[in-house]
Amino acid sequence: MFIYIVSTTRIFKMGIFAGLAFFYQKIIIPSLAFSVVMPLFFLRHSDFFPGAGVAFTILLPTMHYLTYEVRKPQEYYFYYNLGLSKLTLWITTVGMGAIIGLSLTVI
Repeated sequence: MFIYIVSTTRIFKMGIFAGLAFFYQKIIIPSLAFSVVMPLFFLRHSDFFPGAGVAFTILLPTMHYLTYEVRKPQEYYFYYNLGLSKLTLWITTVGMGAIIGLSLTVI
């Protein structure tokens, strides 16, 4: 009985990570693309990597908002059934944007 509970817990945790990967699949590629292009327009004002880091920090939550709040708000039900609430998705979006953006800024 205990082995079954442990194995279901592992399956559930893998489901959450798979849900997060599926969630970010739609917003991370456009955010990275735009954050690479934006510093090229303002290259004389800043360096490339710090500009890309700041742009990514701003663009990831913006793409999240445009994709899941404006365009497809009904998809939150799908992620909620996977165990990911709307608050969890927003916290991970802002956290991931800050971590990746700050790491690009430091380079």
